[in-house]
Amino acid sequence: MTARPVWSGHQAVAQTDADRRWESRFDQRLRRGLLRRPETPTDYSLRWSGPVRGIDGALYHAGEDHAGAPVISVFSPGYQEVVPVSWATDDWAEHRALTDGQFVALSDWRRARADYEDLVLAYLIQRPRELNDLGRWVPVDTFTTHVRYGIFEAMLALHTDAEPVTPAAIEERVRRTIEELSPRLAQLIADTMDTPAYLRRLMLTPSTSIEALDAAVYLVMADWKAASTADRTDTRHQYTRLPDDLAETSPHLPIQLQEQP
Repeated sequence: MTARPVWSGHQAVAQTDADRRWESRFDQRLRRGLLRRPETPTDYSLRWSGPVRGIDGALYHAGEDHAGAPVISVFSPGYQEVVPVSWATDDWAEHRALTDGQFVALSDWRRARADYEDLVLAYLIQRPRELNDLGRWVPVDTFTTHVRYGIFEAMLALHTDAEPVTPAAIEERVRRTIEELSPRLAQLIADTMDTPAYLRRLMLTPSTSIEALDAAVYLVMADWKAASTADRTDTRHQYTRLPDDLAETSPHLPIQLQEQP
């Protein structure tokens, strides 16, 4: 089992229509105010050893808050958060970088967003028939790293084309999509992705229908609430319930979302 190298962090400039399409979901998260968890601790320090590049493409950086309690900083193109935990975080950061074995949650009482995204993807990869239900109302910009978005988009495309949704087919579809990008962006993404190894770990990660549904509801509602908070000063985007554009395009929304006030 080997750790993934840390990405330098340099951003590529979109150059083609394919580039702009690929980057559009991160741009959308930026416009909607979804790049940062709102309750991020304001006083913390990170280890001098630096971050670890997870196999999912995110950076995991252990540290402490002002009281010396351990925290983990998670940085990805589509989301940033600092998660307080009850045990040392260095081992978990390394765990995210391994190329073998199932994913283990950071904490039972305070999961990182990466844990929720993994649960949804693991469930859909192991039970692709559920793409007809769960996959229809989870927005594509829910997934906040290149490899997670690439896998989810590939699964949806395969399902729409009535093709088998297998790890090999997903990997091939992701590869073809990346080949359409400009060389610079394609290389940046390739440096942060290990699609085959990530798929293997997702295949090994337990995720029941209840866990996956709860995780999906959490992700969708967390983004909706964050967007609502960010848009309170803009009356054009104020929501008192689930946005119509999501409800109208989601005929199979679970009851947890349908009953949101």
